[in-house]
Amino acid sequence: MLRGTIKQHVALMGYADTYSEQYNPIVAAGYGLVVGLNGTGSSEMPPQVRAHMVADLAKRGLGESTRGWGHIKPDQLLNSNETAVVIVEAAIPQAASGRKRSRANMREDHPSLQGTVFDVHVYAEPSSSTTSLEGGILLSTLLRQGELKTGSSHAREVATASGPIFINPFAKPNAIHSDSVHRTSGRILEGGEVLSNMPMRLVLFEPSHSRATLIQTAVNRVFPEEPGQDGPTAHGLNSEMIEIRVPPSWKDDVPTFMELLTHITMRSQNPEGVAMSVKRLLIADPSPRNADAAMWRWRAIGSRSLSVIRPLYEHPDSLPRIAALQAGGGLDDPIAVPYLLEEAASRGALGIRLDAIELLETMPRDYRIEKGLRPLLNDEDVEIRLRTAEALVIRDDTSIKKYSIPDKFDLIHVPSDHKMIYVTQTGYPQIILAGDIEVSSPLTLQAWDNNLIIKNSEDETNDLLVRYQDIEKDITMIEHIAPELPIFTMFLAHESTPEAPAPGLNLTYSKTIGALHALWRQEYIEADFKVEQDRLLAAIQRLTSETSFVRRPDFEPETEGEEPPRFIDQPKKPENQEIPIS
Repeated sequence: MLRGTIKQHVALMGYADTYSEQYNPIVAAGYGLVVGLNGTGSSEMPPQVRAHMVADLAKRGLGESTRGWGHIKPDQLLNSNETAVVIVEAAIPQAASGRKRSRANMREDHPSLQGTVFDVHVYAEPSSSTTSLEGGILLSTLLRQGELKTGSSHAREVATASGPIFINPFAKPNAIHSDSVHRTSGRILEGGEVLSNMPMRLVLFEPSHSRATLIQTAVNRVFPEEPGQDGPTAHGLNSEMIEIRVPPSWKDDVPTFMELLTHITMRSQNPEGVAMSVKRLLIADPSPRNADAAMWRWRAIGSRSLSVIRPLYEHPDSLPRIAALQAGGGLDDPIAVPYLLEEAASRGALGIRLDAIELLETMPRDYRIEKGLRPLLNDEDVEIRLRTAEALVIRDDTSIKKYSIPDKFDLIHVPSDHKMIYVTQTGYPQIILAGDIEVSSPLTLQAWDNNLIIKNSEDETNDLLVRYQDIEKDITMIEHIAPELPIFTMFLAHESTPEAPAPGLNLTYSKTIGALHALWRQEYIEADFKVEQDRLLAAIQRLTSETSFVRRPDFEPETEGEEPPRFIDQPKKPENQEIPIS
């Protein structure tokens, strides 16, 4: 099935000095400082960590009158209980694009200059007595691949991380009737950014100048250099190594790009004939492995394979049918739309249904897709409902109402017969409300040491009376607000300004979710409450335990002696048993 493809002749080598047949992210970490804590920080830390942090803060200009926080010395900041030293870690995509330098007449924060972004996990330094990171902000922290070290022996930085910390309100997704929040760990959604390009390399199993040239030509034929790209997609270094740059249009989907690249047919003659031979092989041996390889081969061939695979859209055997539909969906074939909708609405395997919805999400504008997906908002399976809602949001469907709380989260209201609140923990923060939900009456809620009190209004209206004491600003707010949950949720997070004078408590994303969860726990909200699985922790734990690679002799470290361990000794993470949401 792979004969004639790039994958037949190469292995992948990413930023790490390892090679394998599969694309994998890398783990990077660093020590950082969280500020803005309300007396829940700590000055305790090992001496070597303190020395490292003092030196790091001094480099930023702390203690100097001409730059940085000149009026504050590094030791003063570290000794405050308003700050906490933390360990920051993340799974960084290999082949990620680095931040570009600002060009003339362009501001430094322009989106086109941004490198690949990723989510970051943060937890308090294990030896400290920090009690909570809630409400804190991580100062810019450099992340380095490999073992977490102090001093001058650490590796070169590969990324930076900063931003407000989101505390997961659900340490255990099913621990609803107890306060099981782990406040000494959290995450920063899209808080990391890659600093410099991290090119992948294709390593030939058998060195050959002619084959390396053939592979380079094939890759650049399928993925020509794009505007803003700093060189060709494939660049041969020698007879056994080819460097790969990810084109800007694929920056946000590197795994798919790498699959397509490795399944390219090296010789471009007669693509229809190649697609037909793949089809015959799959029908003769319809195994899952062959179905997956066939799908990627057809997608790598491109639109010229469509005439070959379209007859398979109605094939009685599910494996050839699904492989053809996945290839057709990936190639934006409009003829595949009704078949993909049929698979999405079927009572078949959940994974196939979710894959069909994901393919439909990215296809070009087609009224049949929106019309066909809307009924799935009432599906019995919660994952189908959520994935459909996310797809319709991406496609800007008119049935979905979307509200943005600037610099906090997006609030999405979805029509559905199944009432549900869903909060995300990865990517850009989102709260999805399904169905028409109201805060029920009669109501009396006291939360956060009575800093938040919600009860029914004493007048004839059905409004809620909300009293909130902001300890940090030493102010108390009392407001009346409608009980409809979309309005109430926006009220919790909105910041009143002269430009937007509507009332609001200006709560963070984390505190907004906490307030909704407190109401739900006491049964003032009649709806399901779901939280996205924390994929970040799962990925980090999986990557730190993977050591089953074989190092090639020419990739051995130049220094003598045993190589130090690559990853961090971590405290036990909160359990997470949530069902994955694709």
